[in-house]
Amino acid sequence: MQTARELIGLSYCSTATFPARTGSYGVHPEVNRILMHSRRNNRRLQVGGVLHFNNGRFFQYIEGPADVVDCLYARICRDPRHQDVQRLTRRPIGSRRFQDWSMKFVAVEWVVDEVMRRHDLPEFDPYRFTPAIIDDLVVSCTCAPDDAAGIEVASTARSRGLKGWLHRLFG
Repeated sequence: MQTARELIGLSYCSTATFPARTGSYGVHPEVNRILMHSRRNNRRLQVGGVLHFNNGRFFQYIEGPADVVDCLYARICRDPRHQDVQRLTRRPIGSRRFQDWSMKFVAVEWVVDEVMRRHDLPEFDPYRFTPAIIDDLVVSCTCAPDDAAGIEVASTARSRGLKGWLHRLFG
């Protein structure tokens, strides 16, 4: 019997309800807002995980105490920024993989693309993920760089202007 304080890992996928951006670089502004909000709240809730957004679809893995993760997932399901939420896995875990990240964001396509290749998937489609693909992706994401710097760069560039940011970056 699982107790409320036992650790679990839960993964889900969903489809964004906000329109895709075209002709721009960096993290989608709505995804940036989700990440900033998640990082603040997850740290307080003592949960962590990883998020990937591509092709208008989300894949997220969350880990922490079972009661907290289950409540968080229920709240995520009600979020109007996405639809067709589908829980993929929910399992007990022995220890946390993302203890140092309240919400790691992996935008590095080669990390995800390599997992898709290993499992013969032509594109990122988390609705087709099996538990084996999810495990492979989660492990691969623990080794990938956290693209939080990219989010901060995008925010800095918008607030101070790209030219000034490039000057500070390259001198």
